[in-house]
Amino acid sequence: MFDEYSYLIYLLIFTLIPTGIVWIRYHKFLWLNRKIIISMGIFGILYQLIADPFAEHWQAWFFSKDKVLGLWIFNFPIENTLFIMLVSLAISSAALVLLRHFSKTRV
Repeated sequence: MFDEYSYLIYLLIFTLIPTGIVWIRYHKFLWLNRKIIISMGIFGILYQLIADPFAEHWQAWFFSKDKVLGLWIFNFPIENTLFIMLVSLAISSAALVLLRHFSKTRV
């Protein structure tokens, strides 16, 4: 449908919209915890650099060259790095909000 922009468009839709909603609602709290959130994004990218080559070698998944932009980091498309980072940011933001919500000490 979107040709080489398919992966990029879908990952932006399914990561930025939910993360944006959480950030709009809890922006003050999340901004205070931005170091944790950013470090999780960096950790996600480092994990990708270690784990993805194994997954590709074992043929756990592959990237269709006609669905990605064509910019590659090592053996995977730039969209995959963006995906890992955005998902890490989304999960860490949601986890902090849930921890705050269910914690009596209010992290």
